[in-house]
Amino acid sequence: MLGVLAMGWAIAVMVHRDYQKRPPFAEEANIACHIALGHGFRSPMTPSPTAPPSAWSAPLYPLVIAAAYHCFGIGSRSAVTALMLLNAVFFGLIVVGTVHLATVLFESPIPGLFAAALFAIHPLFLFYVADFWDGFMSLAIFVLLTAGAAQLGAFSASGGRMRTWAVVAFGIGLGLLALTNTSYVTAFPVLLYLSFWPLRSGERWRSAAIACGVCLLVISPWTIRNYQAFGRLIPVRTGSAIQLWTGNAPVSHGWLDARAHAIHPGANPPERQLLLMLGEPTYNDLALKRFEAGLAANPFQYPVNCLRRCMYLLVGEPTEQPEEIYPPLFNWKWRGIFCGSLILNAAVAILGFGGIIAARRFRYQQGALPILAASVALPFIATAVTDRYTLPLRWLLIFYVGACLWMMFRRRPA
Repeated sequence: MLGVLAMGWAIAVMVHRDYQKRPPFAEEANIACHIALGHGFRSPMTPSPTAPPSAWSAPLYPLVIAAAYHCFGIGSRSAVTALMLLNAVFFGLIVVGTVHLATVLFESPIPGLFAAALFAIHPLFLFYVADFWDGFMSLAIFVLLTAGAAQLGAFSASGGRMRTWAVVAFGIGLGLLALTNTSYVTAFPVLLYLSFWPLRSGERWRSAAIACGVCLLVISPWTIRNYQAFGRLIPVRTGSAIQLWTGNAPVSHGWLDARAHAIHPGANPPERQLLLMLGEPTYNDLALKRFEAGLAANPFQYPVNCLRRCMYLLVGEPTEQPEEIYPPLFNWKWRGIFCGSLILNAAVAILGFGGIIAARRFRYQQGALPILAASVALPFIATAVTDRYTLPLRWLLIFYVGACLWMMFRRRPA
């Protein structure tokens, strides 16, 4: 029932703010057009049916967009509506997973209900629920995996016997998450620890090995396709060095703003032509060399950018002007939305860390959940960050805000 209510709320918000004004665009939508037209998984940098093969994006969400386009027409209102309804489902799954995680950790759904309410009114999540990118799909899978990992760990700690089917299902979930958004891979060791840490040593390693093996099996068809297309090992996608370069180029200060976006192949015609000529893997190698040259020229700028990104991940970028890159949504000025969120983001960060400390103080079994928050932030501290990349960290902080509020107003444990 809670999930259905959350879906209804998400649908109402998106309909009220006219989700049709911002249909799918940019790289994942361009790849989906290639797929829907029968070209295959080809470069999003050109609509040509003879475009080079691509591994620019993880495959699952472009395939979802392509399925909607194939059924309802490329860019049609019906296709966008279908994608909107799917995002509402992801929204509902996140709410349900949040409440379940709280029930497992705190033996009460109340902290999860507090967190779900905050999640449902947070402007960042209300904005990105109508963003037809992989962000909400990957966040929903991540939330369900986190809740599942906590459930498996609690079950094992209580003396329950780990079922093979549960380990296999967990491994499938890890594989699907990797095929949706590879930035979550740094969280996989923590999720495995949360799931299997209470088991005896032999069983713990066996379960982790099975889950990892299943995850690799899920990924392997796409990895084989990439090897056939590019002649080199690319487990899921290219582009990590491009993020590293654009987020740390001399024009950048660590945030993917208009200046950093201007040198990106998606916006810079000469860079786009160079990418199409070289191919994605070779262009990615070139981007890495550019980053190394910039690091050698100014070795202190990179650690400064990393420190800035730590702050950006928690509170956002106070000087951001993203309307220079994207059109306004829902007739709101995006700058107004996110600058207005800076105080909220700071409050969420403070109360979130307060919830982590209070849960430890009152001896609730969090396992490695606080470390999970650091692990999902790690790829963006090292490369580049924008608001969309902060969704998993912000969700975990909001979860702990709910826990903090619950512990403030309830009777304390002895």
